Amino acid sequence: MALGSVTSLGVGSGFELQTMLEDFRAIDEQPINLKKTAETRLENQISEFDTINAKLIQLKSSALNLSLKSNFNEREMTVSDEEIAQATVQTGTELSSYSLDTQRLASKSSWQSAGVEAQDSAMYAKPITSINTSKESAVSEDSTLTFTVEHPTGTKEIQVDIAAGSSLEEIALAINKSSSNLGEDGNSYVTAGLASGDNGYYIRLSSTNEESSQNSQIVLSQGPDFIAPDLTFSYKAGAAGASTYVSVPPGATYQDVVSIVNNDKNNSSISAALINDGSSENPWSLTFTADNTGEENRIFLTNIQMTEKQGAENASLNAAFSINGFEYQRQTNDNIDDVVQGVSFGLKKVGETELTVTSSTEDLRTEIISLIDTFNELVNQIDSNSKFSTKEEENGILSDVYSVKSIPSTLLSLFSTSINTGGEITSIFNLGLDINKDDGSITLDEKKLDEAFNSAPDEVADLFLGNTDKEIKGLADILNDSLQNMTNSFGIMNTEKSAAEAKMDRLQNSIEEAETRLDKKYEILAEDFVRLDSFIGQMNNQSDYLKSVIDSFNNSQE
Repeated sequence: MALGSVTSLGVGSGFELQTMLEDFRAIDEQPINLKKTAETRLENQISEFDTINAKLIQLKSSALNLSLKSNFNEREMTVSDEEIAQATVQTGTELSSYSLDTQRLASKSSWQSAGVEAQDSAMYAKPITSINTSKESAVSEDSTLTFTVEHPTGTKEIQVDIAAGSSLEEIALAINKSSSNLGEDGNSYVTAGLASGDNGYYIRLSSTNEESSQNSQIVLSQGPDFIAPDLTFSYKAGAAGASTYVSVPPGATYQDVVSIVNNDKNNSSISAALINDGSSENPWSLTFTADNTGEENRIFLTNIQMTEKQGAENASLNAAFSINGFEYQRQTNDNIDDVVQGVSFGLKKVGETELTVTSSTEDLRTEIISLIDTFNELVNQIDSNSKFSTKEEENGILSDVYSVKSIPSTLLSLFSTSINTGGEITSIFNLGLDINKDDGSITLDEKKLDEAFNSAPDEVADLFLGNTDKEIKGLADILNDSLQNMTNSFGIMNTEKSAAEAKMDRLQNSIEEAETRLDKKYEILAEDFVRLDSFIGQMNNQSDYLKSVIDSFNNSQE
C-alpha cells in the first residue's frame, strides 16, 4: 500500500493518522531523494562527458588531417588566359609556372566532292538500256563477258560465254553458274541479279564478300553495256591505317552513300555528311571528316573523286605549341598530359598564356578553422557547465570534475608548442591566432593565415608535419597524440565516465535497498496505526458511554 495508507485510517480515532504517516515517510525519504538528485547529476555528467569526448574526437580528426603530408601536396592550377587553354594538375606536382604558346590547333582531316543539284542526285548512275523485259532477247550474236573481282583468296578472273538471243534472265543464270565464278566451296564470287533502270532492265553484278574491310571491287573488261558492277572505293585513317572498302550499287544517290559509310560496322574513323554551301547551282556536296584530329587520322581516299580540304597541300593536322620555348606537336588539342609532369592541359585557341601550379590551401584552411572553432566550442561547453548557475542556484555539473575542467588549459599549452621550422613561423600563433584572456577562447585572423600560406608554405608545412630529417615532431602529431590519449579507453573522458557510471550503479543499488527498507517499515507502521486507530476508537466509544452515564446520573440528582 502506498506510504502505508489505509482508506479508512483515522475514522475510528478522528485523528489525521494518514497525513501523519505520509509526513513521517516524507522525512524518512529525504536521504533517498538526496541520492536521487545525486543520481540525476551523475546522469547529466555522463551525457556531458560524451559531448565533450565527441568534441575532442572532432579536434583529433582535424589534427590528424593536418598531420597528413598528402594534404599539403594538394595543388591548384591557374591559367592566365582561359580562352587559350585549360589545365588540371595532380597532387604533389612541383610548384612552378609554364609559358604556353599555341601556334596551331589540331584539326580533323576532311574531303569534299563537287557540288550536285540535290541530295538524291545519283552518285553512280544506272546504265542506259532499251531492254524493256527481263525475258527479252538481249544479244543478237555470241559474245563473251569478262570481269575480275577482288576476293580474300586473291583476284579472280571470270569469263562467261553468252549465246546469241539470250535473255537477261538466261545471262544472269549463266554468270551465277559459271565454273570460273565458283569457289572450292561451291559458292559464287559474284552474284548477278536483275534490276530496273529508268529506261529498262539491266544486270547488276555484286560481290558475295560482305566484309567491307576487304576489297571486293569488280572490274568489267569485256561485255555488253547492259551489265553494271557495283562501284568500290576505299578510305583509311592515317598512312599506316587499314583500308575500309565501300560498295556502291548502280543508282546510289549521294544520300545513300552517306548512309552506307556511316552505318558500316567497320567504320570507326570517318563521318560522312551532305552539306549545302548555299550556292545557287549545285549546292550539295558529299563530305568525309575524320572522327579524330591529327596526322595519324588523316583520311586517304582511293577510287573516288573528292577534294581535300583540311590538310590540303600537306598542311599539318597536328597541334603545334611550345612550353617554355620548347616546341611540341600532338595529335589532339585535349588532355595533353605527356609534356609537363603532373599537368594535363587542353588547347582552345591560338595565343600565349601562363600555366601556374600553386599549393591548394582550401582544405588546410578548413581544417585549421575547424580546429579553432571546435576548441572554442569545447571551452564554452566546459566553462558553462563548471560555474555556479544563478537560475538553478547550484554549481555546474562539471564544477567538481577537475580533470575535465583542466582540458582547455592543457590544449592551450599544446597549441602554444614551439616548433623549430628554421623560419619565422614556429607556432600556430604565427598563423594569425590569438588567445582571448577573458574566456580562454582563440580568435583567428584569416587574412594573416592566407599570408602565411602564400609567403612561407614550406614553413607552414614543417610547423604541422615536422621534419623527419631534423628529427622534429610536428604540431599536428603532438596534438593528435595528446588527443588520442585523452579519448582512448584509458583517457580522461572514459575514465571519468566509468567512474561516474560506477557511482551511479552504487547509488541505484543504495536507493533500491533504502526504498525496500522504507516500504517494509511503513508497511509495519501502517498496521500499527490501524491498530492505534481502532484502539482510540474504542476508547472514544467508552468515553462517550461513561459521559452519557455521568450525564444521566447528574440529571437524576437535580
